Amino acid sequence: MRRSLIVLAAVSALVAGTTTAASGGSGASGDGMSLRIEGLHRPAAIARDVNGIAHIEARGEHDLFFLNGWVHAEDRLFQMDLNRRQPSGTVAELLGASALPGDVQARTIGLRRAAERSLPVLSPSTRAALDAYAAGVNAWVEAHPDLTPEYATLGLDQFDPWTPLDSVVVGKAIAFGLSFDLDIDATIAFQTYLATGQARGFDGDALFREAAEACIQNQG
Repeated sequence: MRRSLIVLAAVSALVAGTTTAASGGSGASGDGMSLRIEGLHRPAAIARDVNGIAHIEARGEHDLFFLNGWVHAEDRLFQMDLNRRQPSGTVAELLGASALPGDVQARTIGLRRAAERSLPVLSPSTRAALDAYAAGVNAWVEAHPDLTPEYATLGLDQFDPWTPLDSVVVGKAIAFGLSFDLDIDATIAFQTYLATGQARGFDGDALFREAAEACIQNQG
């Protein structure tokens, strides 16, 4: 699980506010306030540093991933919703008919179908983390039925519950996008040195290697 999921731990020394979460019950959150959240196994804490960044302190992996989902929903619910819909081909459900061409393309590519095949073969620990994360997202939504301003702007008042499959879909989309990133900057620079050296009458290869070595030394 640690190879595939990022564990957020440790509370910042510079906190602007802390929410202490206890297992069971429900309530509203806020800086410096305690609340009870159905789904947590043990008491935990969310601290916001002076930049508003959330830091999670929990006594077990379930609660850690649960609160990770809670924080993500609090900060980026609409973005999360859009990010799962784009590779799934359901953006039109949010934004209307103008999004249909993109949805057709996404369904043709089939990242959600790929995620559906991947989910059953994930390790039990990864599935447990995904389940806890989804529960945290949905717990925040249940505690905040008014959702976020983006939904009000679109005239929407419902959020389809987050699922472990949604997390896998987003992971597939990220991997798909990164597959188009080509690390060819160094090759282009080398070819430019060679071409310029040939045109201007100097050794472009030697100059490139000298510049690259100097760059490495400066970084070291």
